[in-house]
Amino acid sequence: MNRTVALLGAVAKDLYVTIRDKKEGDMRQIIATTILALTIAIAPVAKAQQADNQTMQAVEAMVAKWTQAVNQGDSKTASSFFTSDAFGIDVYGRTSGVQMGELTKKVHDMGIDLTNKVNDVRSLASGQVLLASGTFSVSYRNNPNLKPGDTVTGNWMRVLVKEGSDWKIAAQSLTRQAPAMPSATTGSNSTNK
Repeated sequence: MNRTVALLGAVAKDLYVTIRDKKEGDMRQIIATTILALTIAIAPVAKAQQADNQTMQAVEAMVAKWTQAVNQGDSKTASSFFTSDAFGIDVYGRTSGVQMGELTKKVHDMGIDLTNKVNDVRSLASGQVLLASGTFSVSYRNNPNLKPGDTVTGNWMRVLVKEGSDWKIAAQSLTRQAPAMPSATTGSNSTNK
């Protein structure tokens, strides 16, 4: 009853403060819950650990065999390193399924010479998923978009999943490095001084 009397005697400004404080309390609870939910959601990523040497060597061997299959135009072997629902994103667009085998044949017909290096392997989701990254260089003998002998370099990232005792590529992204910017020359017309 004293509360009712206190509220009836309160001025509008005091009542607003009471309501605002209640809303702030609710917002604090919502913010705290959101932070907790985000922490739980990203915990597996935040706990990514450097893969052990054995896992790193397994990934390096897999990448080497895949690279060899691509260079030889062996689309069946190259495709065997991917999960059935895998996809890739590169300069040719998004590819998946049968398209990946077709792309292997297409780049082989252009005279591909591909090299790959594994730089980093991180273990996610209790060692059942890996995030691997590295670099590549590629040249072609018959690519209409490149001069014969020109080499393109870039970076790659692959998500690997454990299928039985093998690692399979579930997703990959290959990105070409941008060409070097022409260096500015100094001279009478240059603004660089």
